[in-house]
Amino acid sequence: MAILVLNAGSSSLKFAVYDETPLRERLRGQVSGIGTGPRLQSGATDEPLPASTTYRDGLAILLKWLAGQGIAPAGISGVGHRVVHGGSAFIAPTRIDDGVLATLDSLRSLAPLHLPFGIGVLRDMRNLLPEVAHIACFDTAFHATQPELATRLPLPRGYFDKGYRRYGFHGLNYEHLVAAYPEQVGRPLPRRVLAAHLGSGASMCGILDGRSVATTMGFSTADGLVMGTRTGSIDPGVLVALLRDEKLTLDQLEDLLYRRSGLLGLSGVSSDMRVLLSSDRKEAAEAVEYYCYSAARHAASLVPALGGVDAILFTGGVGENAAPVRARILTHLSWLGVAGDDVHVIPANEELTMARHVAGVLAV
Repeated sequence: MAILVLNAGSSSLKFAVYDETPLRERLRGQVSGIGTGPRLQSGATDEPLPASTTYRDGLAILLKWLAGQGIAPAGISGVGHRVVHGGSAFIAPTRIDDGVLATLDSLRSLAPLHLPFGIGVLRDMRNLLPEVAHIACFDTAFHATQPELATRLPLPRGYFDKGYRRYGFHGLNYEHLVAAYPEQVGRPLPRRVLAAHLGSGASMCGILDGRSVATTMGFSTADGLVMGTRTGSIDPGVLVALLRDEKLTLDQLEDLLYRRSGLLGLSGVSSDMRVLLSSDRKEAAEAVEYYCYSAARHAASLVPALGGVDAILFTGGVGENAAPVRARILTHLSWLGVAGDDVHVIPANEELTMARHVAGVLAV
């Protein structure tokens, strides 16, 4: 039997298939370019799809393609779905039923740019595979171990009870780092770990004894480090001024904060770190330096929660592939005294974490 895991983004549907026993990756790929130039990509496969392909179409095409690879629906024991936000209600992998799905629908406002994709794919896949177990795996769940003090916002207390609090994200990959470190490095996970998930979305996490105790993202995925197109932390007074003085609507403000700022806004060139590092424009160099300086400042903010740092881990597209960025961040953090052999690059693998969760739920 096989486990299928799905990770829905704003224009892509990543997938991976694992043998259930023993848990081992069989294949992975994605339906990319949804809404622009859809393609099915996996290994040597790179097939164009009709321009009108929707997420639901992509799922049906994926299931047909998997059947051609010897993985028929009857051979799938469970489907894992990455769900960006579980709110306070979901702090562990959860088997999906109509009640759970209804609760997830009520959380859409917590992550309006991410949850609709994950929930939509979850609903469509349940319709396509109604007899198969569907398990939601939450990006926020790893951070449920943070002390309450770390989750509070400086607002009147009643707002906390309404869900206005710090949650944290990228938890599936941070969980992977904890599991992968001993295998990759060959020794136990250090007690005090500073982990940096750097990509188009970016965050850092303080991991103490394998558990999250602090993270840079908070209520939303726009908090913390500057990102590809997102601002990261910004003075709330600026937001008030933009609404009042620039007459921005809420939709315009959201678009500015999530889609037109960050590296793209700072450089005026691109949100892609590879493009910026290869550019000879002054604005591109300034954006890269701002990114590295911002990352180091946020890294330092996590140190009090750890009481020091024994190891620094980099992951994500930028964290894994942009050596100049890692070097600049580490230069800013040289005062921490972390030795070179305590700095590691660990490839992201949220799908493996999800597959483990699915296997665990199915075994109960």
